[in-house]
Amino acid sequence: MDAQVSRLAGVSAEKRFNSKMLNLTRNVFAALHSRGLEPVMGQRAVCSERHRIGTAADVVCHDAANNSLVMVELKCGHSGARTAAAIQKGKSCNMKKALAKAPDNVVNRHLAQLAVTHHLLTREKKTISKLGAMGVDSVDGLLMYANDSGVDAYPLQEWWTAKASGILDGMR
Repeated sequence: MDAQVSRLAGVSAEKRFNSKMLNLTRNVFAALHSRGLEPVMGQRAVCSERHRIGTAADVVCHDAANNSLVMVELKCGHSGARTAAAIQKGKSCNMKKALAKAPDNVVNRHLAQLAVTHHLLTREKKTISKLGAMGVDSVDGLLMYANDSGVDAYPLQEWWTAKASGILDGMR
């Protein structure tokens, strides 16, 4: 599914609609459309030489209503209890260092990943300058889970974006 979404993200909506694709892929594009998001590219890589890390947004979309770019982290196969905290010695666990106030669960781990991806893109001065020249006001993030029962989405909240630098520094 990831390869299909990446390949079809940069094509016109008409061509995408007429393409043969997996039901899961079709559900992802329908969920993006229902949120007013138009995919413009797949697999936008970002990196930090200083932190020796690289990652990529699975899909980059344009949100015309908010005049923003939206980086989408797409996950599949997580149909279980995504918000149940990890348990150690009978107690719920929180994440470490900069994220110590967040329960250690699947959604929060993926939001941390998205926060870092978002942070690295927004630190690209040339990219942000070009986006501004095109009239794009902001860069947002969205975590999406796709499985046979549907697509769930979690917007990247400001709390996560504020923690991204600390996440990177904690990885050293």
